Amino acid sequence: MADKIKKGDWSAQTTAILLIVAPILVMLFNSLGPVNSANAFDFGFSPDNTAGVIAAVSGNESNAQLFGVLLVISSLLIPLGVSGISRICQDDPGRKWAAFGFMCTVISVSIWAVTNGITAAMADAVSSFGQASAAGAAGAAAAGAAGAAIAIMNGIALGSHQMATMIFMIGNFSLGIGMSTSGAFNSILSRLIALTGLVSTILVLVFPLSSDPGFAIVGILFLVISILWILTGVTMLRATR
Repeated sequence: MADKIKKGDWSAQTTAILLIVAPILVMLFNSLGPVNSANAFDFGFSPDNTAGVIAAVSGNESNAQLFGVLLVISSLLIPLGVSGISRICQDDPGRKWAAFGFMCTVISVSIWAVTNGITAAMADAVSSFGQASAAGAAGAAAAGAAGAAIAIMNGIALGSHQMATMIFMIGNFSLGIGMSTSGAFNSILSRLIALTGLVSTILVLVFPLSSDPGFAIVGILFLVISILWILTGVTMLRATR
């Protein structure tokens, strides 16, 4: 690595730790969400199937809200780590690429926060749906209204999730280019981040996460990107010691 990351550089150390911790926490809490935990990497699951979503969330409403909150909190660590990368690249030819990647990360995390808010509200609707359904004919109207509300909220959540994912993948592509031109980061990992961001953007366009294969494909893409960020953090941490 270039001498921009020096031994004892506490700022670089903080950035490295964030790049390691943030992906681990995000993947952990995301995988514990009822829908993801029930259908992780399932190429046959379509998240726009309202009945499938209700089945996964039913009985797990509290977990959906709890892990949703924890996911939002852990997601906030991502732009903090990326801001450190942008700072290191600020005097490089690729600084604009890094800055654009940082901006994309902030926007995507903000949209994901809204998405999780909608998901939390949907968990309440699933609870209401279950109570109304248990009432039999007397609760048929209420169950129907709750089911319609769930379908609408699920559609909005999927749309915002798709948008945030696209922006995040584009941000990774831009960050990877900025990092590779900086010389301060591992060149192989930087290029892989850029390549993964580009390929992921194309795949998310071709296979939306609301489709049968898209749900699993997006999960795998996030896993790959998380591994690359963790490895980047590890190499940075080694350079500071």
